[in-house]
Amino acid sequence: MALVSGRRDDKVMMFIDIRNILESAQTLTGPNSPVGLDLYLMARTLAGSRELVAAYVFDSRMPFGADDTSQRLHDRLSYLGFRVIAREAYDLVRKEQKEVDVAMACEMVVHALRDHYDTAIVVSGDRDFIPAIQQVQMAGKRVEVAAFRNAVGSAMMKAGDAFYELDGMPVLSMSNPAAEISLDVADSVAPETDGSAAPAGEEQHGLQ
Repeated sequence: MALVSGRRDDKVMMFIDIRNILESAQTLTGPNSPVGLDLYLMARTLAGSRELVAAYVFDSRMPFGADDTSQRLHDRLSYLGFRVIAREAYDLVRKEQKEVDVAMACEMVVHALRDHYDTAIVVSGDRDFIPAIQQVQMAGKRVEVAAFRNAVGSAMMKAGDAFYELDGMPVLSMSNPAAEISLDVADSVAPETDGSAAPAGEEQHGLQ
């Protein structure tokens, strides 16, 4: 059991590094698999019975005038209640996104300092978020990290007050293999379903 424990009446805010987590899921299932990551179910499972006050998704979008194949995913996530923050800072030459990690780190810290949540759930295996996690903890907040085992190192696993190994949680579902977004990552957001799983080394928060 973790030294710093959470409460069932905690206000939870989720911060999702969308490219990191979708690419990790695709590595696990295979590029042509009809099984994909169910982002809605993942968010509900991680929050459990606690109050989820907001779930932020961080991504990049193509510069004005360029074909942005990820817009459909952003629209679906917004429809489901996620708050999508997409930075118009995609490098077309290097084929990599810019500003996204900084934007997510800033939101984590700012909301903590404004006392908008008790617990932050960071969905990413990227250790670049460790300084932001430490600042959130210094503000008196609890931080939980969730990631797939194939995309997270020991430092990131130990950075939070709890770690959720997504591999052992019911967060994958059947999806349309033809529905793809940029970077060849399957768009697999599904409607609400019931499910729960105990995170590694932590007490399970059951869905209600």
